[in-house]
Amino acid sequence: MQYLTYRKFADIELFKFGYAPIGKPWFNVYCFILDNVLIDTAQAHCEEKVRATFQHKNIEKILLTHFHEDHSGNVAALAHGHQAEVFAHPFTQEKVKQGFDLYLYEKVLFGQVKPYTKPIYDFPVIIETPHHKLLPIYTPGHSDDHTVFLEPDKGWLFSGDLFVGIKIRIFRKGEKFWQQVESFKKVLQYDFDVLFCGHHPRLKDGKQQMQAKLQYFEDFGGNVRNLHQKGLLVKEIIKAMKLRENHLVRILVSNDVSVRYMVEAALTIE
Repeated sequence: MQYLTYRKFADIELFKFGYAPIGKPWFNVYCFILDNVLIDTAQAHCEEKVRATFQHKNIEKILLTHFHEDHSGNVAALAHGHQAEVFAHPFTQEKVKQGFDLYLYEKVLFGQVKPYTKPIYDFPVIIETPHHKLLPIYTPGHSDDHTVFLEPDKGWLFSGDLFVGIKIRIFRKGEKFWQQVESFKKVLQYDFDVLFCGHHPRLKDGKQQMQAKLQYFEDFGGNVRNLHQKGLLVKEIIKAMKLRENHLVRILVSNDVSVRYMVEAALTIE
């Protein structure tokens, strides 16, 4: 089943889409509309609900924070349906145009992304809307293409998966720990209060929460490196830090998500 919840904050429309074969959705993702701009497109399994929801919306531009399937899942359907221009990082462009393989769990939770082969454009220095402007900020780490968008006059940060939550304890395969730390530092140079996160929006105190996440990552990474310098192996570091690996979940997600990956990433020089 496909689910939708809706709310509005100032000039922003927030759409939360969820999907589950039965019962309540297992995983939710947000899309945001600001004037004539749509930020991210939700998971492919919600295409029917997404199409119906946005059918009468004026969408002239689509911005993608990154290529992951829960953010780019309906870009082809929406771009064709609205004759909208699509903007993305060059790496995102490549992935979306060529298509990309998914693990079984990703196909079950999100659905296969249909390639979009029409032109996709690089982000301009400033993205203009009828009443606002957005500043694209490159924030790699979660993925190599990750980009957030700041409305500087309002203090709104459309943060994709840069935030998600403060105390993260698992990584997807390939995530980069210290790149994320640098990305947190980069956005914290700007003034903002609202985090339009792709999964858990924070409508107040967003900058303080991003600062708290930076502090958590620096503490986590420092502890991992200190224990490693004392001669502990990765599995021993996990035990010493009282981290817990859910082996059943790791099997269900095709070994794509793990506590171990986060620890190993903190030991990697990037």
